Amino acid sequence: MTTRKTKTNDLIKSLSDELAPVKVFPHPLRRVAPWAAFALIYLTAIIALIGLRDDISNRISDPVFLLELILMSSISISAALCSSWLCTPCMRGQKWMLAVPTTLFSIFAIWALLRIAMEDGIYPVLQWHACYLESLIFGIAPAISMMILSAKGKTTHPYIIASMNTLAISSIGYIGLRLVCAAENIGHICVYHIMPYLIFGFIVSLIAQRIYRW
Repeated sequence: MTTRKTKTNDLIKSLSDELAPVKVFPHPLRRVAPWAAFALIYLTAIIALIGLRDDISNRISDPVFLLELILMSSISISAALCSSWLCTPCMRGQKWMLAVPTTLFSIFAIWALLRIAMEDGIYPVLQWHACYLESLIFGIAPAISMMILSAKGKTTHPYIIASMNTLAISSIGYIGLRLVCAAENIGHICVYHIMPYLIFGFIVSLIAQRIYRW
């Protein structure tokens, strides 16, 4: 006669027959650290290959220029951290992190708008420029590696993670362009340093659901 305990054991066995060991998902910090190290080494290597701008010794003594670089570095770091946390469902309950890169980017956007309003910027006619190629070079490897890293996760917010990836990669590229290109005109910066990454972000947003799907 089959007892209740035997039935319970049989039920448990039937439910667990197909269970197999799984690899624990690494902590987000462990996942993003290799990407951050790679991005830093890659950025340094490309800057060394292209060469620093001729007036770099003067620019690094300018507090406004240094503040700009620090701001963009902070955006890249915080956005990359958010992207790594977004690779797990619901960001492990740490959605407050999104406020950091969003706020920093808002500050940068306001700063750029103030420069546009206050300076007599000369906006160049849209045409091919060396900065377009350099923006591609600075962004291509970090972008591919970040997309692969993010696609291996299980995000529940594909569009937000696409936005964070765009901020992280664009900030790196912007830093690189500011260190190799001597142009200080806000028109040149907007058209040749910022616009390429805005286009990149728009394209990624269109295919985010396909790239970062569970």
